[in-house]
Amino acid sequence: MDLMEVIRKRRSIRRFKPDSVPEDLIKKIIEAAVWAPSACNIQGWRFIIVDDQKIKEKIVDDGGAVIIKNAPVGILVIYDNQTKNIEYQDHIQSAAAAIQNMLLSAACLGLGASWICDLPPMGKLRKIFKIPPTFSPIAYVLLGYKEREPIEIARLHPLEKLINYNVFSSEFPQENKNTARLFLYRIARKFYFSLPSKFKKRFLNKFVDKKFVKKFDN
Repeated sequence: MDLMEVIRKRRSIRRFKPDSVPEDLIKKIIEAAVWAPSACNIQGWRFIIVDDQKIKEKIVDDGGAVIIKNAPVGILVIYDNQTKNIEYQDHIQSAAAAIQNMLLSAACLGLGASWICDLPPMGKLRKIFKIPPTFSPIAYVLLGYKEREPIEIARLHPLEKLINYNVFSSEFPQENKNTARLFLYRIARKFYFSLPSKFKKRFLNKFVDKKFVKKFDN
């Protein structure tokens, strides 16, 4: 496949076969990541490969997406957060560029992948993975062989509607979110993560996953 074909055919995959992913393929995907651009060429990314089921379940018990424990392997992407450019958070942008390379290379190699930010608070992830304060967890990438071929998902808006020149146009598609509802959701999320892991695991996690976590076909 050429580059544009890979970009168009890539999908976020959440349903995986139980087969393990060969280490050489995992390393190829990470190698693609380190060729991404980074702010000031710092290349501050680090990658933690997660294939221990107990660690996956710990992430889920602490509030991470349930699908994390169903993927054969995951890669936690962290990045050096000692940036001078706090306003534009260039450490997050640099890590995001690396993650996109990972997703595209996984698709090119016939693997499924998904970019996951539904994770426990950073403080809890730091404890689980012993991450020093100079690095920030950015995202977790699910990785495995697809259970089935993914369904194509159309883009929300035609390209012409997304482009303007020189100024922001009032004709750009915009979603009017319910700000009060969004505020309450953020408060509830913060409260949920403040609860003990054992309590969440026993009483809340299944309910939260059923009622509040968006489900996908792929």
